[in-house]
Amino acid sequence: MSPVQARRRVQRRLVHYGWHGVGRLVTGADESSDRRIDAAIGGIGGLAGGLLGVGGGFVMVPLQVMWSGSDQHRASGTSLAAILPIAVVAAARYYFGPGTPQVDLTVAFYLALGGTVGALVGALAARRISDTALKIIVAIVLVAVGVKEVYDAVVGTAPQLVGTAARVFELRDFAIIAAGGLVVGVVSGLTGVGGGILVVPFLALGFGIGQRLAQGTSLVAILPTAAIGAMTYYRGGDLDVRAAAWMGAAGVPAALVGASLALWLPQRALGGLFGLFLLFAAVRIWPRRGRDGEVARA
Repeated sequence: MSPVQARRRVQRRLVHYGWHGVGRLVTGADESSDRRIDAAIGGIGGLAGGLLGVGGGFVMVPLQVMWSGSDQHRASGTSLAAILPIAVVAAARYYFGPGTPQVDLTVAFYLALGGTVGALVGALAARRISDTALKIIVAIVLVAVGVKEVYDAVVGTAPQLVGTAARVFELRDFAIIAAGGLVVGVVSGLTGVGGGILVVPFLALGFGIGQRLAQGTSLVAILPTAAIGAMTYYRGGDLDVRAAAWMGAAGVPAALVGASLALWLPQRALGGLFGLFLLFAAVRIWPRRGRDGEVARA
């Protein structure tokens, strides 16, 4: 931990716990407690990431803020680093699990290609554009998509939920997928909205890809943007490497459990769960006065 990071940690302890918390930090009394908190956050994030195919940052960032007293930027950077092993293991489970591989590597490549460029563009433009209106628009879109996912899961017959969808992609489709990845990347870079929550409905509803296949493909597609984001935060001093390591270590087995549940659950139930998650995400994204709205990008 660098001197700057250590100073910020003491400052956060002082704000959240007073001088008693700083004293426990200096003496090392809180070290094991912090590691247990990091492991718990990683476990919860890994389970959610594997089950829903979104990486887990949407869970890990607010938990770090609430449980660890981390500021928003540092929580985002740390979760991006923790997401990398979680997404790799969960994606491997989707790919090598029983039955047909639930990852389309070609689609993931085009999504990642567009998404990486878009994330860089969005990050460069973020300081020049007010993102409040954009976050409101994204939240409204997530509500609409979430309601549709839940409705289809309960009474609908959407092909991506009943397993009847079959799609042969043409060159034009891949161009649209890359363009969609570009848009998702730009929105992620501008608002901090996680790419996975946008990629999965884009594939499932836009192309009729099965819910499981969309989730597995999303986990692969978000890896490049998560890696770039983590390196960016690290260079800026907003990444706790040790916390990320504990979160990743606890998140890996939890991600295996989550991915296994996703492969076991009926696609209709999985789509309903994802719809509920989108509604939760919309609430998290909606701008609030006095709150830094940035969240993890994966």
